[in-house]
Amino acid sequence: MINKISLLLSDGIGVKLNSSDDEKAVYAYSIEVLLSLFVNLMLLLCVAHVVNKKWELLIFIIFFSGLRTYAGGYHAKTHVECMALSMLGFVISALCGMYLRSYGEIVLIFGLLFSLFMVFKLAPVESENKPLSKSERKKYKMISRASVVALSFAAIILYILRMKTDYIYVTASAAMVIESVSLLKK
Repeated sequence: MINKISLLLSDGIGVKLNSSDDEKAVYAYSIEVLLSLFVNLMLLLCVAHVVNKKWELLIFIIFFSGLRTYAGGYHAKTHVECMALSMLGFVISALCGMYLRSYGEIVLIFGLLFSLFMVFKLAPVESENKPLSKSERKKYKMISRASVVALSFAAIILYILRMKTDYIYVTASAAMVIESVSLLKK
């Protein structure tokens, strides 16, 4: 469905701009990525609203995406699979924040150590849609390592501020673990 809408929109743009078929293909791909991201975000926002976990969604997006952007990881084959996995990741991280509160420090320590190890050992992980040159690999490795360290410090700060932020640091740690696990599968 998203693919068909993207093709339709790219054809319209291509006609208005008198574009070549190659340019239309670039428009279609760009529109498809943006539409998929938009639909995914809207679904996540709806679920977060229904279960009253809006802050958890924000934390999930920051910690998961903050690491994923340069570390890479598993890429779903379809938009539906991608949306389902995103939803599952969000729900798991929010549930961890709810039900693992009494183990918060353990989740934090394990989550951060696991994420640091995985990113330093495996990142960046390429995908079919995003092959990396040797220089990009080096750059992404450095950025993903810096990201995991920065996000680890941010999670520790959330832990220190837990009187004000509650157990949101558990959600942050869980989001990092979920992204780190995705590094195992290409």
